[in-house]
Amino acid sequence: MIIDNLPIREYHNATPKYLSKTSIRDFAEHGPAWWNMSYLTRTLPKERPDGALQGLALDCYLTEGADAFTSQWCVKPVDMSFATKEGKEWKAAHAGKEILTAVDFAILGDAVAAVRALPCWREIERSKAQQTLRRESQGLGLGIQSRPDWLDTNTGCLWDLKKTRDLSRFGSQAIDLGYHLQAAIAGWVMAGDSVGLEHAYLVAVEWERGARARCYEIPHEVLQAGDKEMRSTAAEIADRLKRNDWTDVQPEPQALEIPDWMLRKMEAV
Repeated sequence: MIIDNLPIREYHNATPKYLSKTSIRDFAEHGPAWWNMSYLTRTLPKERPDGALQGLALDCYLTEGADAFTSQWCVKPVDMSFATKEGKEWKAAHAGKEILTAVDFAILGDAVAAVRALPCWREIERSKAQQTLRRESQGLGLGIQSRPDWLDTNTGCLWDLKKTRDLSRFGSQAIDLGYHLQAAIAGWVMAGDSVGLEHAYLVAVEWERGARARCYEIPHEVLQAGDKEMRSTAAEIADRLKRNDWTDVQPEPQALEIPDWMLRKMEAV
């Protein structure tokens, strides 16, 4: 099911009824007890990660446009302090808006220009932005959802925008960050509407002055690995919801993984 114009707050508040890349990865990375406190009892507030604000600003500008950005965001004047009367009055006048620093606003302009200079931007512009994809999971008693930045159901192509500090390392870090899982979930939901995911792209852009941008395609075999991760973790979450059991018991000690640099050193000896 494809839903247009679903407010982003409603999308994020849909867990646990609908699992997403974030909630699935949170379960795997933080464990069942943390997941229970964060998503079910909500006794553990989730803080906004460092750098998330700038990513949200970039998403808003590129997926919703300049007018939407102006209505939702404001730029803090240079050298203004919110501790002063002037600063307090300015902040009150812009209540309800997200605030960017002047430095971040300058970077935003560079980042937007870099993305729009990519050859794939013409295809992206023909796609629909910020659609919510939802599908009920048979046998799990819950649903899965995704929200790609842009999706073209006619061509089966999706694009997700990613902010990065180091574009030279993005390609090697993308899978570790779970970006393939996000695309795999979208593909699984689309399949429920008989729409094939032909190509999944990541549009990476640096967050610095003179920003560069690159487009990467996620290989199909990597998407298949993400699909398996989604199914396995979603099944465990569904089972724990049914039993209301959020304990974490380790059956036996786990072997440490040997890093590549150590393997190379061992082979050289």
